[in-house]
Amino acid sequence: MPNKILDSNKLSNQDYDRYSRNIIIKEIGIYGQQRLKSSKIICVGAGGLNSPAMLYLTACGVGTIGIIDDDIIEMSNLQRQIIYNTTDIYNLKTTTAKKKLQLINPLIKIKTYTSKLSSINIKMIFSEYDIIIDGTDNLNIRQLISLYCYQLHKIHIYGAIDKFIGYVSVFNYQNGPNYFDIYSNIYHTNTNICETIGVLNTLAGLIGITQATEAIKIITGIGSVLSGYLLQIDPINLSYKKIKIQSLKYISNKYSHISRPINIIYKIQYITLQEIKNKTFTQYLLIDIRNSIEFQKQHIDYSVNIPLDNFKKLSYINDLKTLSNYHTIVIYCNNKLRSLICSQILNYHLIQHCILNKGIQDL
Repeated sequence: MPNKILDSNKLSNQDYDRYSRNIIIKEIGIYGQQRLKSSKIICVGAGGLNSPAMLYLTACGVGTIGIIDDDIIEMSNLQRQIIYNTTDIYNLKTTTAKKKLQLINPLIKIKTYTSKLSSINIKMIFSEYDIIIDGTDNLNIRQLISLYCYQLHKIHIYGAIDKFIGYVSVFNYQNGPNYFDIYSNIYHTNTNICETIGVLNTLAGLIGITQATEAIKIITGIGSVLSGYLLQIDPINLSYKKIKIQSLKYISNKYSHISRPINIIYKIQYITLQEIKNKTFTQYLLIDIRNSIEFQKQHIDYSVNIPLDNFKKLSYINDLKTLSNYHTIVIYCNNKLRSLICSQILNYHLIQHCILNKGIQDL
């Protein structure tokens, strides 16, 4: 974070007028507002979480905001991506968001990157920023963000939503946990999420604003930062729960040259049902990770049912390790998120496997 306030970041008369309600807060004051003006934040994704985050960060005077997203605006986005409206449909999210934000605050810089974040461009992009706000729903991208935030000493503010539940944490803050460490908490939290069919739009707002608030706190030095905990927000029951994050044990991998242990980025392997049929089912162990009632209603022939909750149990893991010596393990579900969670548990235990590319809904 910027500790030295440059002359170019001293507050102007316009700044005093615009940010007066920030400045009169004793804990922020002139110096805190100068730090906001000196700060650089990039938002990965310009969707449901970063829509409110960008609006508030822009309004409070963050000096430079980056936006990376390669999507266009669709009608279904408007339910929760509040920075856009009907006339924006089919336009790029990055250019549209920039126009809206500049109207709110022309005093700040906004840089856009209309591309997918990848191992090719991530280092170049992240090097320019102090804080990365993660608004993506892509597991591989989250892992990439975590790895490069660690390597580049950048703060990673994480947010995720699923139907009625949202999560926020701050990773890589003052040698704190990183995103990989939350997998140890999969064993202690509810994983019954296969019925997910959408998300409450106000939940996206709550999580995005919480992420923006964490960024403001880090920059200005006020309050306690949500490092070392995963905050679970349940707006339906009006509950907030802080889950302690326990670091994963060291796993030797190709990133072992990094001084602090960090899990590997696993490439998710997919397979289609036709590819399996073209060979023989005996070479594969198809595991339906839904609950037993769903399995009984409909399932793929020759598959076995191991509900995701059972993957918490060491006895099942040991059995799967043995079976993986003789079969290719293939997991499937009609919910991508639950399949990805199951995949990460198997990865954590170094069990080779694939995810069925077409789920039960396609049978």
